[in-house]
Amino acid sequence: MEDEFNDDSYNINPSIIVCSECSGIMRYKGAGRYVCEDCKHEVLDDFGKVRQFLEKRGPSNVFEISAGTGIPRSVVNKLLKDGRLQVSPHSEVGLVCSRCGMAIRFGEYCNRCQEEISNIEARNKKKGIYNVFNEEKEDGKMRFLQDDKKK
Repeated sequence: MEDEFNDDSYNINPSIIVCSECSGIMRYKGAGRYVCEDCKHEVLDDFGKVRQFLEKRGPSNVFEISAGTGIPRSVVNKLLKDGRLQVSPHSEVGLVCSRCGMAIRFGEYCNRCQEEISNIEARNKKKGIYNVFNEEKEDGKMRFLQDDKKK
């Protein structure tokens, strides 16, 4: 029996706005759903397929979602990193912050690291302020680089 989530009619290119049934205009309705204005034909993007799968099947791991929807695991992981999906609080498997390694349920960074990154980005946008990051010395002073070829 073929799984209803592996139906080829769900595979769409998000840049295409023409209905495959009647050539009408497809409109994005949110949550990964596109609906034709003329014939009401509905298609789902990758997020829509995952969302529908989870609504019908309940919490599932990446392997189950990938197998049930036909969406590659890398795409499901990207949805997690983008913050469009989250790991269940009772899951044995989870994500870790890319910066500090703290356990997180969605996204790429924990709240603390995300706030620090945002503050650094905001500070860097201010005109006339320059940050010097020096991994070799911790004093942060500017200096000339020595040319090893002259030695």
